[in-house]
Amino acid sequence: MSLLSRCFIFLSIVGVIGCADTTNSDNPNSSSNTTPQSTERTIAYSPSNNAYFGDLHIHTSWSFDAFIYNTRTTPDDAYRYGKGEKIAHSATDGIQLRRPLDFMAVTDHAEYMGVMKKMIEPEHPFFKLDIAQQIRSEDPQVSLNAFTNIGRSIAGNLPYKEINQEDIRMSTWEEVVKIADAHYEPGKFTTFPAYEWTSSPGDTMEIEGRKIPMARNMHRNVIFKGNKVPAEPFSSFNSQNPERLWDWLDMQRKNGVEVMAIPHNANMSDGMMYASSQFDGSPMTLQYIRQRMRNEPINEVVQIKGQSMSHPILAPNDEFADFELFAYTFTTSSPTPSKPQGSYVREAYQKGLAIEKQTGGNPFKFGLIGSSDGHNSAGALEEDNYFGKFGVRDGTPSQRLDNQQTRFLSNKYMSAAGMAGVWASENTREAIFSAMERKETFATSGPRIKLRIFGGWAYSKEDLEKDNWTVSAYDKGVPMGGDLKSQESGVRGQKSPSFLIWAIKDSEGANLDRIQVIKAWVSGDGQAQEKIFDVAWSGDRTIGAGGKLPAVGNTVNTAEATYDNSIGAVSLQTVWEDPEFDATQSAMYYLRVLEIPTPRWSTYDAKALGISIPDDLNATIQERAWSSPIWYTTNFE
Repeated sequence: MSLLSRCFIFLSIVGVIGCADTTNSDNPNSSSNTTPQSTERTIAYSPSNNAYFGDLHIHTSWSFDAFIYNTRTTPDDAYRYGKGEKIAHSATDGIQLRRPLDFMAVTDHAEYMGVMKKMIEPEHPFFKLDIAQQIRSEDPQVSLNAFTNIGRSIAGNLPYKEINQEDIRMSTWEEVVKIADAHYEPGKFTTFPAYEWTSSPGDTMEIEGRKIPMARNMHRNVIFKGNKVPAEPFSSFNSQNPERLWDWLDMQRKNGVEVMAIPHNANMSDGMMYASSQFDGSPMTLQYIRQRMRNEPINEVVQIKGQSMSHPILAPNDEFADFELFAYTFTTSSPTPSKPQGSYVREAYQKGLAIEKQTGGNPFKFGLIGSSDGHNSAGALEEDNYFGKFGVRDGTPSQRLDNQQTRFLSNKYMSAAGMAGVWASENTREAIFSAMERKETFATSGPRIKLRIFGGWAYSKEDLEKDNWTVSAYDKGVPMGGDLKSQESGVRGQKSPSFLIWAIKDSEGANLDRIQVIKAWVSGDGQAQEKIFDVAWSGDRTIGAGGKLPAVGNTVNTAEATYDNSIGAVSLQTVWEDPEFDATQSAMYYLRVLEIPTPRWSTYDAKALGISIPDDLNATIQERAWSSPIWYTTNFE
């Protein structure tokens, strides 16, 4: 057994020790400007904005956990993959996207970034360290213990000083920035210098009389616009408290560095990501709320480890809430459940409105993106071109569908990766970063579905029928991510605002089933509520007496892993008004667009292996996209 393959259970150790806050002093100095910012418009420039698709969460061999699973490709390879080139893979003859991405960020873990590779380079000083010799040991238990200790040091905020050296951190980060800059092609392919801050505060959970160590995923991807960058990243070794990360980001901004943090898919946070309190458990203050929203305008809500939009326990009346659930924390044994409350976005949106009613500020007023979190220097975005998350651990169909693999992150319950969508004037750092700041973003579960929602007080059906309908849409209202103020209605008893709603299928994917508006609001007694409206759909279906729209149908041949587009629609659009609008209640509205059913990646794998689809997996999937919300805020006392 090779050194790397015998360490494949290592990740189960990450984050099992508690979260001592060992905030260190950081270097406030910033490096010189990186790639010059664009000063001229590109050919595709549009004031009404174009849709661009990308991935802002990718790991390479420069991340300790990717290295362990035999990934040897680099940030340079990752960007080449994003551009459509074929790159090496530890378990196959190579991996390649069918269509290039528009933008991308490599987000290797800040903790020990690039260090593991240096431990196997004989000419490097790290090669002779005790920890490096243990990692290279021919004794499987010695090497496994060494990898385990590396993970525990990150989770416990207790870095190995001999491999956590400032000069190594700074030189590696300098290379990260240089590689991102080298691949930036304004108008064609946008890159951002970035990294992942890996906070995993730990605890134990009692299951059947046993205390199981667990870790809550509080990670953030830190994305720099690229005009300036700091001399080195702020890692969880500086602090596991996100509020200290925000302090550092605020300081960087004062130094002219444009930057934001994007919270990791929250389903594995065990309720911490969207808790109703500050990190230390104290009540939220208006200062805390404003700082959070200043630094985290968008959140990742779908990736390889499932989605964090909705959960059946939190939305029992939502027939589509049970979608690609991966509701576990990091553990050293069998998967340990992650608490749904505080881990899902739709509940956070409701909670944010209630908090705003009490404090005057909404801590969860963020937009949405998807990404991959791939650890192969690539994201497995396509169901029929799926290669897993962790190199040699899940690189083949038989490994992915192995029923004996029940420890830690079970391969077969993972999903094909999500994707980040933005509406930006052009494909440049300035335009895409600006779109993320204003939250004109959307998330998809993988397909390149395009969707838009505008809210205003004077839209009509005729507006949507115009050839240049987006021009008047911007003129008369606000896009996704925006705020619709109550005073714009003119009078207290004004009818509902109107919403221009539009979606079009992925040009190479499945037809659309329906568009839904998901509304959340706060009632007079301060309780948050929600309701789902079907607003546009394919075919001649009608909403039944129970308020439900019948299913679109299913063309999937599971035995052959095929489907056809004989049902569904290429595009859907409507102008919609809220039939239950109350001008005195703050509310938010966002879209969910569903495709017709298609085969899940595991169905393609079962076909390739000539076996039955595992009973505990869905044979089909309804891929989807979610818009960022539009918030309606009142100013009535």
